[in-house]
Amino acid sequence: MVFTSSAVTLEWNRNNLILKRGASQILINAENVQSLRTQENEETFVQFFRTTALQNREARRVFLSWERKDTELLTKIYKEMMS
Repeated sequence: MVFTSSAVTLEWNRNNLILKRGASQILINAENVQSLRTQENEETFVQFFRTTALQNREARRVFLSWERKDTELLTKIYKEMMS
């Protein structure tokens, strides 16, 4: 499956996940990527992503604005990581 979103682009770099839109970017570090990949289902994945992988309030705020542009964004990231 290929990741496609109208809101962001996704890039892998040394097991880090980088989400980008314009000048904004969010880095999910390799340690959190590993934890995300071991989540049992999409619900626990989303919970971990929102509370831990997005490491600060600014990252959460930016991600929420991207989700308003693409309501399926987290599901797409989940599928990308589990593929």
